[in-house]
Amino acid sequence: MAKARTAQKDKSPKKAAAGKGPADKSAGKDQAVTKSAARAASKGSTSGETAAGSAGASSAPPSEAGPGVLEDGHLPVTHGKVGVFGGPKDRGVKPDDKLALPTGRHFVYERVRTLKPESFYCAMRWDYHLIHKSPEVGKRWWANKKLLVTNSKTGKAVVVRAVDYGPHENTGLDIGISPGAAEALGVEVGDEVDIAFADQKAPSGPVE
Repeated sequence: MAKARTAQKDKSPKKAAAGKGPADKSAGKDQAVTKSAARAASKGSTSGETAAGSAGASSAPPSEAGPGVLEDGHLPVTHGKVGVFGGPKDRGVKPDDKLALPTGRHFVYERVRTLKPESFYCAMRWDYHLIHKSPEVGKRWWANKKLLVTNSKTGKAVVVRAVDYGPHENTGLDIGISPGAAEALGVEVGDEVDIAFADQKAPSGPVE
């Protein structure tokens, strides 16, 4: 925007020197309109970035928060194979391994083995990129986001919260859930489930 204004200032003396009579007035009006439009565009851009930032920090999923909240405001998949992870008995992680999302108070990164197996949580390969924001802000946006996971065969459903990133692509799995959630759904590793955003005010657990 600064370059546009500089270019206008460089041209204005030439117009003043070359123009005569009514033409000078017309040129002056055109320049005033251009500057006014530039100022309006600048204000619009600033307010747009602010709106995107505040919407991105909200708990509403992209479909409710409106367009433009995320570059890719969609779940990685809406149907896929399920895995199970987390808790003290999870031998696939080290004791000090931390969750990928800042799910604790004040956005603290909790340890994987501190997860309670009977609780309802999940992991997916999230897209962390919010418009005009850093990946860290993107992680905060996804942290504790509520998802609805449904057993494709039986229709049983649970609400889980996002706590980690995964499963690894090499596993062929699309979402990881807690042992408690898997039991409530009646699924085992490799079974297929449907995935969607849940009501963000809904409690975690089985859907009656």
